[in-house]
Amino acid sequence: MKLTLSKINTLTLSLLLALPSGIATTAYADQDKANWYQVSLVVFKNKNSPLGNEKWRPPAELELAYPEGAIDLEDAANISGKRTAFRTTEPTDTEFKEVLSSLKLSSNYEVMTSKSWLQPGLDTKNAVPVLINAGKEYEGLYELSGSVTLVVSRYLHIKTDLWLSEYTQRVEVVAPWWQDENGNDNSQANETAFDPYGTAQSTDTENAPAQPYTNTDFVVEPSPVANDRYEAIQTVELKQSRRMRSGELHYLDNPLFGVVVKVIPHKAK
Repeated sequence: MKLTLSKINTLTLSLLLALPSGIATTAYADQDKANWYQVSLVVFKNKNSPLGNEKWRPPAELELAYPEGAIDLEDAANISGKRTAFRTTEPTDTEFKEVLSSLKLSSNYEVMTSKSWLQPGLDTKNAVPVLINAGKEYEGLYELSGSVTLVVSRYLHIKTDLWLSEYTQRVEVVAPWWQDENGNDNSQANETAFDPYGTAQSTDTENAPAQPYTNTDFVVEPSPVANDRYEAIQTVELKQSRRMRSGELHYLDNPLFGVVVKVIPHKAK
């Protein structure tokens, strides 16, 4: 599904987020023969980013994609006794929790979201992207959006397809029907040009045919309408694929934001 920033709206995101996580959890919850992992990641923003001479493509030129089959993590409140894929969990790795705590305490970074979940190791064909939507929300548009995917082949691969946007509010004033684009009143001209009874105009008011009663004297004309919308003025992508070994802490970033991720093996209890 290809999206541009101008087309991403509340409906689009609600449809994506409504994809049932049960599709993934049902399909993979019983695959205990596969190697399972706990994926823990944190996405953070650099508060003091040294942009320097970095040049970013204009948002209108970007094609941003939520991959097919992407799901939102299942709520941790939906607890069952069996290990379930793609359900939110608490991170268990000590090193990752220390890094997360340090980022939260730092004055240089802002933690945008932190997620942890269990899943079986899946190859490229069957890998399931996890949706990421976080940060400030602007009428269905998120400051941070995208997906993260764990792929298992000979090695583990973590793929990030994330974008961080800065939005501004645009106000568009729509003129009422009786005004032209310059704000001039055209109501009199419209009345002269339009004869609802199909009769010729006459100056003989005494012998003029009676016209049916209309309530035009009491029409309340609407005021100009102000439509506001949010528009991205800057969007920066973090689109990377990193080969990794389980148990290693990995860091992916650009000058504006970054991801710390750790994948560890998980044994069923």
